[in-house]
Amino acid sequence: MILSIERVLKLLSEGKSADKIAELGDVSIDDVYTMIDEARQMLMKTDKEKMRKKVIIKKPHSSEVKDDIFEGSEITTVPIESSLVMYTDGACSGNPGPAGIGIVIYDTDGRQVGKVSHFIGNGTNNYAEYTAIIRALKIAIYFKTRVLKIRTDSELIVKQLTGEYEIKNEKIKGLYSEVMKLKQKINNFKIEHVTRSLNDKADYLAKKSISLD
Repeated sequence: MILSIERVLKLLSEGKSADKIAELGDVSIDDVYTMIDEARQMLMKTDKEKMRKKVIIKKPHSSEVKDDIFEGSEITTVPIESSLVMYTDGACSGNPGPAGIGIVIYDTDGRQVGKVSHFIGNGTNNYAEYTAIIRALKIAIYFKTRVLKIRTDSELIVKQLTGEYEIKNEKIKGLYSEVMKLKQKINNFKIEHVTRSLNDKADYLAKKSISLD
């Protein structure tokens, strides 16, 4: 396959990772990142005011600043100021034990436009679940998302965030407060409980981050 900037952007919009694009085009991953950077510059030069999409790629498990919201992520073409659906999950081995988060991001057309798989150190399952939601909110705020729907298979956390259940753990209370503050920055925010089978991708990414540590 002959790769062009247009072809790379098309593959990104289809949810292909940078690694997969490099494999398909028989080029190095650095070549793919170079094309993405060139595409970003072209978009910025053509019409900054009307530009509705932003291209960002981050190498997974980077050694950048520890609190970088894109650490452990692959973000492709994410619409600015639009609607996003994010599936989130947290996992740990031992409870408490080594923990990680997983997030899968979709646009309004149901296309996967990003994912996160990040090891977060030691913690409980609830700590990991809340951390995943906080990361999802921060990413949404970065892209100025107007409508955000988060889906998680943790019924406990959904009921805590909707006020049905009381939180007794002090550490979790702090995470709960952070979620409450962050969601105020999004015009329309909703969190939904889904079955584990519908959240299998985020679950896989969370567990994968633990195994890669």
